Amino acid sequence: MSFRTPSINTVSISGNIVRDAEINHVGEAKTPVTTITVAHNQRYKAKSGKWQEAVSFIDVEVWGALAERDAYYKKGIPVIVEGVLKGNQWKDKEGKSHSKVVVRAAKIHVLVYPEKEEKEEE
Repeated sequence: MSFRTPSINTVSISGNIVRDAEINHVGEAKTPVTTITVAHNQRYKAKSGKWQEAVSFIDVEVWGALAERDAYYKKGIPVIVEGVLKGNQWKDKEGKSHSKVVVRAAKIHVLVYPEKEEKEEE
């Protein structure tokens, strides 16, 4: 009997953006891309019976038209990110290999929009 494990890769996280996003354009097509970091707080009850909080910092890759919404991706803004896990591998200048797992966003739900900055009158 042959059994094939289904290929499922979906992620949903919520949290606050750690720093303002900066958009970049990569490749010949100048595809827009930005990376945001989301701080996810998780509360749990320790063995002592006291509530504790653990923070995870999750890097999120945002590509294409979604990346161009970088004006909404400001420090402190609460978001829900839906996407998939993606493994990145690279070598540094010394040739040492590195790897990192990030979330590649399919949707970002901005829960509170940042206030628009008022322009100073001259």
